[in-house]
Amino acid sequence: MFSSGQDPNDPGQGGVPSQRGMPDFNAHFEALRPDAPMPAKVTTTRTLMFFGGVSGMLLSLLFLMGLAAPVDAMNEALDQQSALLAEEGIQMSVDADLMRSMMTVMALVTGLYGGVSLLLGARLSRRTVGVYWGTVVFLGAAGLILLWGALGGEYLMLVPLGFTGWMLANMFSKEGRAYFGLL
Repeated sequence: MFSSGQDPNDPGQGGVPSQRGMPDFNAHFEALRPDAPMPAKVTTTRTLMFFGGVSGMLLSLLFLMGLAAPVDAMNEALDQQSALLAEEGIQMSVDADLMRSMMTVMALVTGLYGGVSLLLGARLSRRTVGVYWGTVVFLGAAGLILLWGALGGEYLMLVPLGFTGWMLANMFSKEGRAYFGLL
């Protein structure tokens, strides 16, 4: 000890030692407490799932609004599009029935994605292993579909694919796994 009674090598300057122990090791175990707040990475994933869910539901409603158009009006619009494309040397062979079936499938896919995303986002605060793995499987499947589209030439799918990869990385982080008791 020095004459001042403080050890210069003591970072606490002689105070009470930290109750947290090793900062990096114990920080992840803090998330295991039942009253622990949701980690920032899981909160980010939850927020992005809410945004994606609402976007999916709104896009589904947009497709459903297109299905409400009369068949005659849809045929007229498709004829106009065919005429414009014919000037460019492109032949379009889509009739109203095919367009309606494509819009139905797109409404179902985007609506299903939006509903599941909203459901899982709302349940992430429950801290169950089932919700964790349900979210990981859902995001993994969405990521594979987006990757398939990006590899098929739809390069705009790289943006949602990046967000999906980021959400998966957040769920697989130490904080995310610890919050759900999977350390």
